[in-house]
Amino acid sequence: MRNLLVVFLGFSNGIVVGSGIVALLTLLDIIPRLAQLTKTYKYIALYENIIVTGATLAAFSSLTNTSIHFNTYFVIIIGFFMGTFIGMLASALAEVMNVIPVVVRRFKLDGYVIYILYALVFGKVLGSLLHWFIKH
Repeated sequence: MRNLLVVFLGFSNGIVVGSGIVALLTLLDIIPRLAQLTKTYKYIALYENIIVTGATLAAFSSLTNTSIHFNTYFVIIIGFFMGTFIGMLASALAEVMNVIPVVVRRFKLDGYVIYILYALVFGKVLGSLLHWFIKH
């Protein structure tokens, strides 16, 4: 009985979290905006399928003891592409929500926008590199 409850709660939590992510991506039009920025709007269905497949595989791999061992160089290449995608997704989200203009106006940083953008980019790159090198 306890195992059934754990399975039910895990499945329910997955549905709630997954629905929240889908709602965020859908309501804010992040994927279409990302496709528009990269001028690859014809591949939008492919992007959506890849996101759903990746989320499903990541959820499956986190719930099981399944692991796949790759060559270090292959992991670096995959990590580069994953970091690029996450960075573009975060940039699209920030653009959709107009975060940067609000912060610039609120803190009166008109002449420092380029430095804020560079700090965001280098912080993301450094964080990703530290995560990959320390974890692997």
